[in-house]
Amino acid sequence: MLTSESSTYFIEVENGNIECLQLGNGPKLLICLHGFGDNVNLFREIAPAWTNDYTLVSFSLPYHGNTEWKPSHFSSRNIREIIDSILKKYDQERFSILGYSMGGKITMYCVQKYYSDQIDRMILCASDGLKTHTLYDVSKLPRWYLELMMILMRFPKLMFKVVGFIYNRGLLSKFLYDFFMNHFETEKQRRRFFGTATSSRFMKPDLNKIADIVNQNKIPVDMYFGERDEVILIDGAVKFSEKINNVRFFQLPKGHLLIDEDLCKLMSEN
Repeated sequence: MLTSESSTYFIEVENGNIECLQLGNGPKLLICLHGFGDNVNLFREIAPAWTNDYTLVSFSLPYHGNTEWKPSHFSSRNIREIIDSILKKYDQERFSILGYSMGGKITMYCVQKYYSDQIDRMILCASDGLKTHTLYDVSKLPRWYLELMMILMRFPKLMFKVVGFIYNRGLLSKFLYDFFMNHFETEKQRRRFFGTATSSRFMKPDLNKIADIVNQNKIPVDMYFGERDEVILIDGAVKFSEKINNVRFFQLPKGHLLIDEDLCKLMSEN
């Protein structure tokens, strides 16, 4: 049975201690995966749309939030261990799953590899893994580039000066400049970036297989994408949606940052 608690708690797994947040106490279970740089609290904004019917559980991915993670990378098997632990805690075999940005990519890969016959509904919000702008797809960064970046980041003050110099001359977009300034300042942030970049490159969903799985298992899919999204290109999302029999596609007049009160209202109405 699902509990009536709404709280933050931790699940201990082989390689770490995973921060989880429960919102609501509905009879069904909805597990949410956030994007890069986010944490469990991201989904508080949309929880009211779901908590009448669902218990919403989000967890902070390795290197994010208050999750403690020991290794220098994580795999889909680690994500499976976390999800299985959540299912066990709530005594559930079936569940719905929601993924935002990088969490959408991990969601699709895990559904493809582990959970094809356990999913009641899949919700993708500005999901990575469909068609990501080349500049923002860290999973496609060459290994030599990541290793070079790790060497250069031993001298962060110099790196910040170089990035500022390039930005001031109009050779770097504001998005990439802000991304660098917000995600490389501390050692913890740098470990998060390199650990995530190394790990996510091995979790690439096969979109044709995903479409076959959701169609064969009659899994309803909801897709929410921003028409001004610079990171996830909406035409790739549209093409993927055309492969799915039972899909609802919502195009919002927004960029990549979708998880907010407006999305909650849209979800509540649909």
